[in-house]
Amino acid sequence: MICLTGDVHHASLRTNESRFIASGDSEVRIAQRYVELIEKYGVKTTLYICGKCFIEEWDDLRPVVSSSVVDIGGHGYSPRHPRPLFDWYGRHTGNWNGPKLVQARDIRKNISACEDRCGRGIAAWRAHSYKVDPNTYPLMRKYGVQVVSDAIDPQNLLPVETPDGLISHPINVIPDHDHLYHAHRTREFVERANRRGYGADGFGAVSYDIEEWGDLVLRQARNIEEQGGVATILAHPICMYISDGFTTLERLLKEFSGLACIWASEIPETMDRNKNRESKDT
Repeated sequence: MICLTGDVHHASLRTNESRFIASGDSEVRIAQRYVELIEKYGVKTTLYICGKCFIEEWDDLRPVVSSSVVDIGGHGYSPRHPRPLFDWYGRHTGNWNGPKLVQARDIRKNISACEDRCGRGIAAWRAHSYKVDPNTYPLMRKYGVQVVSDAIDPQNLLPVETPDGLISHPINVIPDHDHLYHAHRTREFVERANRRGYGADGFGAVSYDIEEWGDLVLRQARNIEEQGGVATILAHPICMYISDGFTTLERLLKEFSGLACIWASEIPETMDRNKNRESKDT
């Protein structure tokens, strides 16, 4: 199975990528075009969306979250902002999302923003920058989240249950942002970052041009799919757009349209069905 995912941030967060799009454009508007392309191929996708998008950019976000191919996940209301302060607090306490009360409020506000605008809650979550701390997953469970996707683990082909009773579906196909030359991530930038020891994950610290990255994604996803796993792919709308105007994304979608695709929120049900089948076989 293929689980295609992406993250969407509000314009006021001022991510590095936002500096490389035209004036008047935004990450949410790019997500509109991303979803239109995905609808063309009928591929399910889970978008982890910051809560402020629902408040500050609702007119642009509405067509994204109302699409029949989109599953809405949480990504924090205004996650880890201002970042230098949260990084300082994390280094000194191990709590990368701030004090427990601050993190709880951020989670609640993201969920409430989605409920108010869309009439439904949030079952799936990805932490901004994958930053989780000892409070994160207990709070997720407390507020009704069932599925998380923060681990980057090419060895883990299937979702697993966390000690806190959540289902983790690891990103097991090479993710885009930290392995893709785009926007500010030039070869020189990546080389400097690597010398500082920054940027390595389960796939190493190597970055690629978008075409080569797309080749890797297709090979890895096919391999996982052939072994009966769930291939979780992270392809940010803004990264795909800045890199080559969605050309590689469309190449991936053509391949995925012929495979079984799943939303993150469907993973617990799928795992239950598989367990039931296994128990009957035994």
